[in-house]
Amino acid sequence: MKRGKRWLIVLLCLAVIVGGILAASAMAGRRPYKDLTAADIQSATVQLTPPDTTLEIPDTAELAEYLSQVVIYGRDDSYTEYAGQGVVFTLHLADGSTAEVMAYNPFLVIDGVGYRTKYEPCEALNRYANGLLGSGEAVVVLEKPPALTVVSDNTAVEAMLGGYQWEKTLADGTVEHALADSAHPLDCRELLTLLDTREGTAELEFAQMPNEIFSARCWSDVYWGEPETAGEPVTVEDGKLTLKPGRYVYEVGARWDTASGYGGTAWYAFYIDYTAE
Repeated sequence: MKRGKRWLIVLLCLAVIVGGILAASAMAGRRPYKDLTAADIQSATVQLTPPDTTLEIPDTAELAEYLSQVVIYGRDDSYTEYAGQGVVFTLHLADGSTAEVMAYNPFLVIDGVGYRTKYEPCEALNRYANGLLGSGEAVVVLEKPPALTVVSDNTAVEAMLGGYQWEKTLADGTVEHALADSAHPLDCRELLTLLDTREGTAELEFAQMPNEIFSARCWSDVYWGEPETAGEPVTVEDGKLTLKPGRYVYEVGARWDTASGYGGTAWYAFYIDYTAE
């Protein structure tokens, strides 16, 4: 056998061996956070979508233990083709860096890169996050005023966020204050979507319910462009707004306590045509 052919056979054999080693390694998987400890995590949050709620992680040692058990295999970005609940952990690390880990079985997504993952540890992460949400004890992270959806007669419309005063706690523990102004609802005709209803009430469904709805008023739409017009008071009980017959622009003001480090006051506007039966 010629020397060139012998070398070719040797190289082919080496390629097969290396390929086998790599394949075996991929099948075995790896634990990217196996050495992670609570001391490595300055603070952390988790966002669950749905219901699009972000929580502070109260015990970073428990989170580190769950993350240390996750196993990833080969890269796979096809997670974008799947539908389901995403649980995204944001870790502010002691070295000043930030990491984002999404548990999305059968995938684990690390800083935007998807990997196939071992089912049990990933599912444990998901259960851990949902357990925090279900307990009602974890602090809800409200970095801005929550969205408001107005529902009546099986129809829903997003309210327009107006002015607000807000505060939020940053990763280093400092509190940031925000103040935003807004045009009067009667100057926002092009921004408000009309909701048609035959029901006399509308449900105010906030992404995070406020501690108080301190103001509710309305204007007939004949006053578009006349913000100096005084509004009429309307009643809100248990998150349910009583409607006036006809086309009216509504505005509600809500307050969230700031004891958790997140909260403030915000105003919302929406437009409803109530046809009484």
